[in-house]
Amino acid sequence: MTMLAPANVSQWLNTWRSDGVHVTSHELMYYRSKVNAFARFRRLNPPPGRTGALLSKFKGRGMEFDEFRHYQAGDDIRAIDWRVTARTGTPHTKLFREERERPVFVVVDLSDSMQFGSQLLFKSVQACHLASALAWLAAARNDRIGAVITSGQGHAEIRPQGRHHGVLNVIHHLIDQQQLAVTQWQQQRGKSNVFATALERIQHVARPGSLIYLISDWLSDDPAIWQHCLALQRHCQLLPFQIIDPLELKLPEHAGHQHLAMTDGEQHLLVDPADQHQRHAYAHAQQQRQAHLVQQWQQLGGELRQFSAADALESQWPGVVL
Repeated sequence: MTMLAPANVSQWLNTWRSDGVHVTSHELMYYRSKVNAFARFRRLNPPPGRTGALLSKFKGRGMEFDEFRHYQAGDDIRAIDWRVTARTGTPHTKLFREERERPVFVVVDLSDSMQFGSQLLFKSVQACHLASALAWLAAARNDRIGAVITSGQGHAEIRPQGRHHGVLNVIHHLIDQQQLAVTQWQQQRGKSNVFATALERIQHVARPGSLIYLISDWLSDDPAIWQHCLALQRHCQLLPFQIIDPLELKLPEHAGHQHLAMTDGEQHLLVDPADQHQRHAYAHAQQQRQAHLVQQWQQLGGELRQFSAADALESQWPGVVL
């Protein structure tokens, strides 16, 4: 888990003219300039066992014929074109490419648990940063980008649109929904989690073959979340991301002689950072929860990617291949 030094935190926030609590447009527009760097890293570091930029669930009409080439060991024999093979005397196979302008969605969780940050940014702000970066990358691939953004104030649905217009539309709604979510959290201090609502809505919006980025802290224990994910992964490609804060993984080893006051909005707890047993018990419980979350995604055939709210997004990019 990476994090900035305290002095660098102040410098980073001053550079962005950010308070770390409310996301702003210039923060999200910044990632437009990083698309080439992200894409270059992606080309140089492809995921193991993958030959294309994305795994596609498009079949039939979703694939376009590209060209013929000589059959190579490992090619699917069902792709052999027997007419060309008979005419040339050597086996030839058909190559296909994904249809252009693939629908891409970012589903962003702005529940109350996302309004937390102990180092640099609220998790909800980092979620918006990640959603913006993914949207700019999708536009660079000529994909159409849409979104479902959910908070306690409701949700915003953005139908997929191409080019920069689609990204700007997503950014506009990210800012509006994040600021509404923070305002509600400040007023109510609740613990509502509405991510299941977003997952239910994306089932009605995304057509089969869509690529869906899921951005959340995954702290909700609502079983409906996994029911919706299971239904989605049957027809779409899911890429889950977890936004996490270092304090959610382990307690600080030294915090003077003061106890830490922790609350979920209803229950309150005083924690003594000097109590080694308490720190180990907390870390062990969080490790178990994290391992269970990773296992749940493995059972769905997905790989959970993690970003910390305690460090700049781009500094974490080399460790996460998209």
